[in-house]
Amino acid sequence: MKRRSKAGALIITLAMFISFCLAPVAMAAGSSTGDSVTGEYLESLMKMAQQEYNYEITQPELTRGAVKGIFKSMDDYTEFFTTEEARQFMETVGGSYSGIGVVLSQMEKFVVVTRVFSSSPAETTGIMIGDKIAAVNSKDVIGASVDEVSSLIRGEEDTQVNIGVLRENSLHNFTVTRKAIKINPISYEIRDGIAYISIDTFNSNTYDYWGDAQNAVDEAGVKRIILDLRNNTGGEVDQAIAVARQLVPEGVISTLEFRNPDLKDTVYKSYLQESPYQLVVLVNGMTASASEILAGAIQDTHAGTLVGSKTFGKARVQSVMPVLSPEGYQKYGQKSGQVNVYNLKLSDQIKLTDEDVLGLVKITTGTYTTPAGRMIDGQGLTPDETIADPEIKNGVYINSIVKLTQTVKPGLNAEGLDVYNAEKILKLIGYDIDTPDMKLDNKTFAAIQKFQSEQGLYAYGVLDFTTQQALNQQYYKVLPEIDRQYGRALEILQSN
Repeated sequence: MKRRSKAGALIITLAMFISFCLAPVAMAAGSSTGDSVTGEYLESLMKMAQQEYNYEITQPELTRGAVKGIFKSMDDYTEFFTTEEARQFMETVGGSYSGIGVVLSQMEKFVVVTRVFSSSPAETTGIMIGDKIAAVNSKDVIGASVDEVSSLIRGEEDTQVNIGVLRENSLHNFTVTRKAIKINPISYEIRDGIAYISIDTFNSNTYDYWGDAQNAVDEAGVKRIILDLRNNTGGEVDQAIAVARQLVPEGVISTLEFRNPDLKDTVYKSYLQESPYQLVVLVNGMTASASEILAGAIQDTHAGTLVGSKTFGKARVQSVMPVLSPEGYQKYGQKSGQVNVYNLKLSDQIKLTDEDVLGLVKITTGTYTTPAGRMIDGQGLTPDETIADPEIKNGVYINSIVKLTQTVKPGLNAEGLDVYNAEKILKLIGYDIDTPDMKLDNKTFAAIQKFQSEQGLYAYGVLDFTTQQALNQQYYKVLPEIDRQYGRALEILQSN
């Protein structure tokens, strides 16, 4: 298979990527005497660094360091990425990567599979939720971090990775062929006639998966929705706008304004005659950026009620653009004075190489306002009803619990995520449980027996389907009491 250069792959990815706003910013090199002096000064600084520094450092390393420093001197949201850092950033925001299709979490010394995507390479080869990653390509990863394990598992599409997992105290080995994976940032469930929809982030897939959730809600005839935007730090503006157009009545959603006169201000609008749902939106201090665009539009248009704590307050919008290296600038940018690849008029025959592209710049280019013209940067959105964030109870954070799957029946000494979540529910409601650890040990076994007895079930300590269902019901019973933001949302919708 012919391999594409890293720089070329980055440019193609960026060309397909809808950035945080709509257009790149021109970065023209000046020709004044002051600019010339500045250039000579920087060159002298680099020469001094190479002469005086006790260790080896290359000119490209110095150049990248200088560029990082330039953009780091701006606001907290502007930064320079090397080509490798840029690819990781694009995977995060773009919502796709080449891998096996799992979500990993740190649990003590193990990295554990907490989700397996449907029809993914991991699922088709037999990797299961609850598997503990022990080795990747024969490298022992027990004690490694999630980031370390993830970087080993990911790789080029159609290449293979060998993964060893611990399951029920036995080692299982799987050879998995990496494929392109789409990240689904949306989870949803219909609970007693009310839809609960959570959006983790606004990546490139958000609106597609939103459609699945909305279709399920509409097919069920549900008109009441709790939309959870807590801990959603933002993402792509266009994705947030697309979701807003399904919820916000006709009129302005947000106005995006640029300082650069070459960039046209944008007014995003909804075309719905009226909002089709009764809506409560949950927000907190980590609801930011694109999430605040959606929440602010819902609040200003009275399409729903905001419940929770004050949002983060980020009304600044970033654009992303690849920049030429000094070598690339000499070949392609010097004539026009451009280092921004997007501003170059390159013919289709010109393929940029790794040496031509220094990296990617994410830079603040504009700000947005809400439909009512509010500028919330540094201020945040104040909810219509301010309610404190849920606290940890009995050592358990209630929103970390995942509903038991009712797919297996773990017994004594069994391990898995259903055991882990059962332990958290039992501990939350007051049973004597050690720190949840995925293992159904003697103490957990005794707690399950006691729970079964008190629920009028056969008390034999096995986490059977009936017991799992009863534990799920207990979770939903205490959820509104402990998570008062969610509980208030229920009260608002149930009273309508």
